Amino acid sequence: MRRHRQYTAAMSAPPVSATTFLPHAIGAAASVLDSAGAAIGWLDSAGRLRWANAALRALLRRTTLPPDGIVLDVGRDDESRWQSAIDRATVAAKAVHVPALRFGDRGDHVRARLTPLEDGGLLLEVDGAQPPAAVSVASSLRSLAHELKNPLSGLRGAAQLLSRRVLDADLRAYAEIIVAEVDRLSALTDRFLLPAGQSRSTAFNLHTVLERVRLLLVAEGVDVERDYDPSLPECAGDVDRLVQGVLNLARNAVESGSLRVLLRTRFERGAELATLRADALRLDVVDDGEGVPDRLRSTLFLPLVSGRDGGTGLGLATAHEIIVEHGGRIAFESRPGHTVFSVWLPLAEMDR
Repeated sequence: MRRHRQYTAAMSAPPVSATTFLPHAIGAAASVLDSAGAAIGWLDSAGRLRWANAALRALLRRTTLPPDGIVLDVGRDDESRWQSAIDRATVAAKAVHVPALRFGDRGDHVRARLTPLEDGGLLLEVDGAQPPAAVSVASSLRSLAHELKNPLSGLRGAAQLLSRRVLDADLRAYAEIIVAEVDRLSALTDRFLLPAGQSRSTAFNLHTVLERVRLLLVAEGVDVERDYDPSLPECAGDVDRLVQGVLNLARNAVESGSLRVLLRTRFERGAELATLRADALRLDVVDDGEGVPDRLRSTLFLPLVSGRDGGTGLGLATAHEIIVEHGGRIAFESRPGHTVFSVWLPLAEMDR
């Protein structure tokens, strides 16, 4: 989700007293969520927007919300679709995606996600709008990406030369990891240089992704076990992005105090994906760490939400974004000593 900077100077976080009506999942993190770049809000049981962070208020062109909230103006063409999404999310008690939505008849098209909260109401996440200030930010990022290309090329060349001259097989494998990681960083910079909408989607075996993640973790001294289903069909997507997503899940396990990480794959029929049910590949990242604190469970995948001192709160949010990009779904089960983050990914078209 993109930052909405042009209005944030006038939009300080609401006082604590103004958030006492919020469910615990939102109220406890209101001050953090207000400074997040993601556009986030909370709808009450009547479907009224009662709280919005700075990014969402900027998108709505509002400095504040009245005490009783507002009914979101989604434009004449989207009113019935928006109300239907609210009803479905409330009744079915599961997240509902609303693509190509407009706030106001002349607003930009955005994507919205409504997620029921245990304490009541719906969490609203909005993605896809690009205010004018984002243009200059995107330009700066492209310039930075361009400048990074040369040192990355030099680093890759040195690592390749090292891999050819090292005789020890283990050391040569680590040199090859350096090459692979430089290629991933290079692909990341290319994402800023490519026109919007272009992707690097290919068909691949999921274990290719997991082996890259495993080698990186082993290089960092992590004990990694494997339980792979050798008969898995291929999936499709951006390999480098999925490496980043799975690596974030595994590093989250390590940072939770886990002494061992298990990577497990299975084939699952009729799995629930982002927007449909279909045959899918399931990846489990299992750890024996401290577990997910109860206070973070309903907001764990939101940006800037972290259970660690000094944590950025971006690792799991980025992993969630990457999985959703690929049409998949992510969920977790956790208790002290046993946490499982599960990812479901659709099959490549040829395998459906």
